[in-house]
Parts: sequence; C-alpha cells; structure tokens
Amino acid sequence: MKKIISTLIRFTVMNLCVFTLASCSFLSPVKTDVANKYLLNKLPDHVPTKVTRPIILLVSIPETRPIFNTTQMAYTKNPYQVSYFSQNQWAETPIEMLQPLLVQTLQNTHHFKAIVTPPFIGQYHYSLNTQLLELVQDYTHRTPLLLMSVKVQIIKTSTNQVIGTRQFSVTQPIPQASPYGGVYAANQATAHILERIAEFCLEKIK
Repeated sequence: MKKIISTLIRFTVMNLCVFTLASCSFLSPVKTDVANKYLLNKLPDHVPTKVTRPIILLVSIPETRPIFNTTQMAYTKNPYQVSYFSQNQWAETPIEMLQPLLVQTLQNTHHFKAIVTPPFIGQYHYSLNTQLLELVQDYTHRTPLLLMSVKVQIIKTSTNQVIGTRQFSVTQPIPQASPYGGVYAANQATAHILERIAEFCLEKIK
C-alpha cells in the first residue's frame, strides 16, 4: 500500500512540474527580431531660387497608391510582382516623409511668402498636390534599380484652375544589392525629384 501511495505522489509531482514549465513557457514573451527602420530625408544639394513674392502656397498631404501606403519596403524580383522585405521597413510611410521635404525644398527657393500645410484654414494663392506613383527596388535587371515616380499638380485658388501638371520619374542605380542600398538610392532619387518639383513650381507660379 505504501509503495502504491509513493508511486502516486511521484506521478502527481511530475505532472505538476510539467504543467509549471509549460505555463512559464506560454506566458514568457516570445523573442522577435526587430526590423531595421529607414528614413527618406535627403534634400537637394542645389535648389533654384527666385525673388520673394507675396504668395502663400499650400502643400497638400501627398497621396499614393494603396500598395505603397505602408511602412513596408517594396521590391520586385519578377515582372508584375511586388514583395516586401520582412526585416527592413520605412520609419514612416513614404508620403509622411515626403511632405516635410517638399515644404523645406520650396522654402529654400525663397520665392514664397509662406508655405503652409493642412489643416491650414487661412487664405492661400496656390495649392500643390502630389501623388507618389511608385517607390520600389527593382532586382529584375543585372544592375538593381530604384524606381520612383511622383505626379504633381498646381492649382490657382482664385480660379480653381489647374495651371500645371507633370510627372517626374527617376531610375536610380542601387549601389549594392541590399535593402540599405535601396534606401540610399531612394534618398538620391527623392532629392532629384524634389529639385525638379521646385523648378516646376517656380516656372508655373509667378
């Protein structure tokens, strides 16, 4: 009888130990890899300038296609296919990073009395609307490429007339076939497009 009781006690203790270990494992936080986060923050090295005019320009919040409206970093290795890096991403969505760069670039032209952004409720003379059409690392070529395309529209507020529309596209070589190489190329492409947008604005807004 004592032997049976002793065996039952050992069995119960073993079950309790297994349950305790399983519970600890279930409740413990699972270790996950932290994604590398990157910025778009390069301004043009050169910005055209023009004499200051009493013009207030509203820079609207950029729009984008749903596929690029994410912090996930897009790339392609096959035609007609878009994938995302699993351990590398943008610190913010590209359009969130693009708007302050647009504002700073246009301020650096010294042509405008003020550059404002939504939710500005005062009067302004022109609005600049932008749409990010493409921002993807393309590995379908022998030399990897960063593809970036932005559509720009300028509206004169007093007449609600579109006075200029243009699409700017850049194909920037990626210096090394890696997510960081793509980030470097994206910053170079962004600076180039910002410079061209500034030139376009000074051409159309007089």
